[in-house]
Amino acid sequence: MSALNQRGDSESDPVLVPAAAIDLQKVSRPPAPMPVWVRLTFDDGSAERTQKGFALAWTDQHVQVQMLWEISYYHGARDFWVNADQVTRRAIDPQWLGCSG
Repeated sequence: MSALNQRGDSESDPVLVPAAAIDLQKVSRPPAPMPVWVRLTFDDGSAERTQKGFALAWTDQHVQVQMLWEISYYHGARDFWVNADQVTRRAIDPQWLGCSG
């Protein structure tokens, strides 16, 4: 379990790809993290969920993602490897779009 959330309930850890399973020779890294959606699955029966994150690196089969994760009474950044089919690109609109100057 990652920690306790604000309600005091245990928060489930997602199913991850162990870092030892990644061939570091085949890792590609972008010049800047790329915004993505990450579909998380859990082996304790918790419902699957999709969250915002950033792709930090990838291989042909896996993606290293970073996302905010609820840890006790705050959200902290956490990064881990998932299967590539769990990740899709997302767009971030510039903050000035839609503003009426």
